[in-house]
Amino acid sequence: MKRKTLLTIDDSPSPLMDQRLEFLRQLDIRIVWFCRGDNLTERPESAIRALREGHILGNHSWDHPYFSTLSLADAADQIDRTEALLERIHLVAGVPRTVRCFRFPYEDQIGSAEHHQALQEMLAARGFEASGLRAVTDPRFRRRAKDLSWFWSYDLEDWTLRSSDAPDAAPTLQRVLERLTRELPQRPSGLEVVVGHDHAHTVGQWEATILRLLDLDCEFVSLEEARALTPPARKPSLVEALP
Repeated sequence: MKRKTLLTIDDSPSPLMDQRLEFLRQLDIRIVWFCRGDNLTERPESAIRALREGHILGNHSWDHPYFSTLSLADAADQIDRTEALLERIHLVAGVPRTVRCFRFPYEDQIGSAEHHQALQEMLAARGFEASGLRAVTDPRFRRRAKDLSWFWSYDLEDWTLRSSDAPDAAPTLQRVLERLTRELPQRPSGLEVVVGHDHAHTVGQWEATILRLLDLDCEFVSLEEARALTPPARKPSLVEALP
């Protein structure tokens, strides 16, 4: 049985986003791109293209700081400046903004319990929504399912990839692909929320990770399709199964 998979990509838009959009278009895959405000100022046209091709754009802060170290005023500034750009980009693209989603850089948000709660309230006040992905069974994801920052269930670790001309580029890519091949089949059943990265130096190596996911029987679904999935049926324990 194929593993339903929602692909999410952080740090967009990079100079390679158009290349990646074309790759995904050929595979008929639509994903969630979490965008940095500073990158949006440089490449708004890539974000506009993504919207027009059916992808979702999310907020990933202005310039990728550790939110646990920020004052609430600075955190609000990081979020609001990026939000203003996303609103304008949707308007220019002519695509209504139907999903308002946010992901903390590094998923770093908890300086203290009070700080975490204040950030959640800040996101709620700005209309951000929880992922609504009921079919994910990964325990770490389930613990954060009600948070308004979108977590993931599996990290591609493509951020470890080197530029193609680096001496360790090939062995590093091989390690990433071998890890996928070893770990993913052992993952719990249910929807997988995969996080990757739109980094400018990874050239064709990023595509290799997506192709490996397909080789491992991942079936990519859109956010709308992912939200419609229901949790897999729970197998009864041995005691429950006794007559």
